[in-house]
Amino acid sequence: MFRNKIIVLAVLTGLSFGSCKKFLDVNRNPNVSTAATVKTLLPAAELYLASGVGVDLQVAGAFWSQYWTQNPAYSHYRMLDQYAPTQDYFTNAWTNLYAANENFYQLENLADSQSAGQYAAIALLMQAYTFQVITDGWGDVPFRTSLKGQYLNGHKVNPVYDTQKVVYKGILTYIDSALKMINSSAATTPGVDDLIYGGDMSKWRKFGLTLKLKTIMRMALVDPVTAQADLVTLYNTPGLQFIGAGDDAAIKFTSGGSNANPLYAEEMGIGAQNYVASATVVDSMVNNKDTARLKLFFAAGSGGAYSGNNQGNYYTTATSFAVPSAYVAGDVSNTNSGNAPVNLLTSYESLFLQAEVVARGWIAPGPSDATLFYSGVQANFNYYNSQIIASSGISGTMAYNNYVSSGAPAVNYPLGGTVSQKVRCITLQKWYAMCGNQSFEAWTELRRTGLDSILTPSVNSSVGGMLPKRFVYPTPEVDYNANFPGLQAVTTKVWWDLF
Repeated sequence: MFRNKIIVLAVLTGLSFGSCKKFLDVNRNPNVSTAATVKTLLPAAELYLASGVGVDLQVAGAFWSQYWTQNPAYSHYRMLDQYAPTQDYFTNAWTNLYAANENFYQLENLADSQSAGQYAAIALLMQAYTFQVITDGWGDVPFRTSLKGQYLNGHKVNPVYDTQKVVYKGILTYIDSALKMINSSAATTPGVDDLIYGGDMSKWRKFGLTLKLKTIMRMALVDPVTAQADLVTLYNTPGLQFIGAGDDAAIKFTSGGSNANPLYAEEMGIGAQNYVASATVVDSMVNNKDTARLKLFFAAGSGGAYSGNNQGNYYTTATSFAVPSAYVAGDVSNTNSGNAPVNLLTSYESLFLQAEVVARGWIAPGPSDATLFYSGVQANFNYYNSQIIASSGISGTMAYNNYVSSGAPAVNYPLGGTVSQKVRCITLQKWYAMCGNQSFEAWTELRRTGLDSILTPSVNSSVGGMLPKRFVYPTPEVDYNANFPGLQAVTTKVWWDLF
């Protein structure tokens, strides 16, 4: 499955299959390959990342954020819906994410040797991003010695596990180092080989600053003193700009053949519509008059109904549930699912993070927290403007205006409320905005803020009334890493989760 996922992604670069196969084969051992270049390492690493984030983490995040649930007609994800995934379930995601970072690490080394600083900057930013995904999913993970397996790098084949606190400190160091390197006018910069920003280093700078904001805010509750101090430093950065409209970091796909979104390709290989809409998010959207986004993120079931199944209720005889739409790569019957991008860091995520900073009173407002909140909601509608036109017949702007004027509680920002009430409102809107398109991030933010209290434990939960708080470590780590520290229950919280 791992090999198939990567091959499916290969043609995205627009080169011949043979050329793309070169990207993915030579990078298994870049130290002995004369073919590896910065222009081949970069897209290979980005493709591994797309597969790691866009398939297993997307599905697990969607199930555990209660966007999707198991289709009663099939059984592929029942153990995930039970909160009892096997270790093998996460092996592909772990392997792809570490493969991505191995490529980014080798890219950094090669770029340094060739004075290609902009490639090195991207490599550091993407290592930071990928390590954050890994540690947010699994907690303590191999970090400082994890990419040292090649002989020239020390041949450390049993990497030591670092605490999540140590990993987070390292992530911030990576980001700071990368930001110092970025130079939009440098002689050697990426182009089409950069599948995320096409070599636009001004956007990479915004990405780095926004990633730093996200990293700091993830520590907001577990270490508020450090987080607030780091935010003050961040907001005093000269020329500070976060990701905004048009700066969304995503890897795009097309529906034709091997260019398709990796999740759609995976489900086509399985050959079944394995997930349907969860009643948790569908009922919440209906109750909050979020009609346009309901039609955006889900395709109606038989009879045109937008109904969801109770989470984990895969023994029901009902069959007319809505399914995840093609816009989030979730409708197996619709080839347009292959066009859906893998989102990494979006404009709406950026604005909601900024809103929370101001809501906590940690930064003197430029824009108010309310302004940033509504800008975040609107950014989500704008990002999917053409899709909303197709699914609802109105523009994203009109759909947003209808939503804001509806009087729905979820879009009524509590101007005079407590910090807790404001953060809850911001996170709820983040949950809606990320429905099926940034599912892992949504699940992570629900855990961080305690808003997973809005979720209903699976009908067939294996852990009673509890909710999953982390992924289980994969089989290869358990069996082959001599420094493996031991298994953790799926209900064990990660370092920053205080709820």
